[in-house]
Amino acid sequence: MMDLPRYEQIKQEFEEKIRTGSLAPGARLPTETELRGQYGVSRATAQRVLNDLANAGLVIRRRRHGTFVADVTPTLNLLNFAVPEAAQKGVPGRHEVISAKIVRAADAVLSLPGASADTAVVELVRLKLDAHERPRSLERHVILFSVAPDLLEENLEDFVSMRYLRGKGAPIEVIRVYLDPVSLDEHDAALLESPAGAPSLSRRRESRSGDGNAIEVVETVIRPGSARFFVEFPFSAV
Repeated sequence: MMDLPRYEQIKQEFEEKIRTGSLAPGARLPTETELRGQYGVSRATAQRVLNDLANAGLVIRRRRHGTFVADVTPTLNLLNFAVPEAAQKGVPGRHEVISAKIVRAADAVLSLPGASADTAVVELVRLKLDAHERPRSLERHVILFSVAPDLLEENLEDFVSMRYLRGKGAPIEVIRVYLDPVSLDEHDAALLESPAGAPSLSRRRESRSGDGNAIEVVETVIRPGSARFFVEFPFSAV
């Protein structure tokens, strides 16, 4: 198992402090300059720690004022939720692995476009937990075994599939993202600690090769009420 990148170690340290209440809502986090001095890291690393915490809704960054622990429902940029670049970075928070196994495509929790019924795939199901150890989302991954034969040997709690596939040189040429309103069935509702039938948002990401066949499909179902989504554009683009 590889050591986590330095920015990830620092980020998880702050996540733990927020989860346990050591950093209460409204508490001020160190500035980028203070992080650099405290941890001996670059400006880019310090900036990434604070930006990732903000993207997760755990902190609020106020220009010229600082970074503070959030005390409201997290707000997430819907564009960041959809674009592959954000998926490659991963989102702060701990994962709890529900299941991880190799199955036939026909038996997987998600259909993999272009795969025959007997094609071997890796199936991974995880819960994403927030800083207070509450379910934030339910993730289902189905990946071609031929491009990920050693996936089950990875640290699946910290696994980021886009980063993994890029490292493996997977021949991904097109990524398609679907956003759909859904109602939670009893199974998903129980995992997300929500009422059955509650409205939610589902994101399905398909990573496809040049022939149009899928290499990976990921479905993320958000726990109702765990986040508010927004879209923001620069005024010059209007």
